[in-house]
Amino acid sequence: MGESNIVVVGGSGFYGRYVVADLLRRPDVRVTVVSRSAPRPAFASDRVHWAAGDRDAPERLAELLGDAAAVVHCAGPFQALDGPGSHPLGPLRAAVSAGVPYVDIGEDRAFVRAASTLARSATAPVLTGASVVPGLQALIVHDLAHGMDRVDTVLCCAAPDTRRHRGPAMFEAMMHGAGLPFTAPRGGVPTVVHGWSEPEWTLFPPPVGRRLVHQVYEMADLDVLADLCGAGTIAFKAGTEFTSVNRALGLFAALRARTGRPRATRHWTSLVRAVSWLVGRVGDEAGGFTVTVSGERGGRPITRRLGMTARQDGGRIPSLLAGIAVDHLLSGRLHTAGLVPLHSWLAPHELRTALRERGISLWRRDDEDEWRPWQE
Repeated sequence: MGESNIVVVGGSGFYGRYVVADLLRRPDVRVTVVSRSAPRPAFASDRVHWAAGDRDAPERLAELLGDAAAVVHCAGPFQALDGPGSHPLGPLRAAVSAGVPYVDIGEDRAFVRAASTLARSATAPVLTGASVVPGLQALIVHDLAHGMDRVDTVLCCAAPDTRRHRGPAMFEAMMHGAGLPFTAPRGGVPTVVHGWSEPEWTLFPPPVGRRLVHQVYEMADLDVLADLCGAGTIAFKAGTEFTSVNRALGLFAALRARTGRPRATRHWTSLVRAVSWLVGRVGDEAGGFTVTVSGERGGRPITRRLGMTARQDGGRIPSLLAGIAVDHLLSGRLHTAGLVPLHSWLAPHELRTALRERGISLWRRDDEDEWRPWQE
């Protein structure tokens, strides 16, 4: 059998490189990295080839999908939908036209909504949102909520590593969402909240520990988890290991929410990215993610938590699900035509096994207990 060609759009970016590395775990895979310019540094493997292209050039993408077994879209930011000169849905449109399986790491609410609609006409599997939000969330919440009579609250928290430097797309998305209003469920009531608000301290499993986290901007979990479990409160929060940085971003968001200024934040991206690089020189590589589901069972309150940590390259956690999805596509275990339900395509034990194979430590914490290793 020959090698399967996986096309990774944005494969030279921060998360794209992690996806490529994950795909290369399989010896029967070769990867075509699609980006505007040649990857720097170049990939060491001779199974990785570069092709000039862009998510905003659908015709070029169509050419590159001729022998593709799947396409993975990592070229953010996903916040701006199709418009003049911007086509974040371009890779999906090309995949649907070519009948090629498609995976993306999009987290934005409007993007995942639009991609889900477009996927209805697909003849091959389409898995949109295969990142921490909403893909990992959906799989874990579906598992933790099993047997509950009612789900009241879903709280997910991310602790990204600060050692590895992110690309401009991530910072552009972060600054764009800071202080912007959106509607999220709070106690069963649709409530206007703002990006990077509602600070609270949360405890992550070792080695991450305690961090100050804020509500992130409008993301796809607000739709996916509402449909999945009907929780009265859904929140996704994040925070770096540097409390002062978290507080500064929260203050910026509060100012923008109150005054509406600055209206455009793109010109802040370079400055914030530079500051991130500086503090990252003394930062940690560890990263983590937790999911807490609270509700009722048999008339009694119940809380279940799952956590995951990576001691090194903690920033790769959002990229893991895309690699797992491609692995299932190539092995014939993922063959649903059209939109793939995020919560049910992977069994809980399969997810935990795949994460452990990738060096992720899993933890559990029920009610107010301390974090302890997850035992099957």
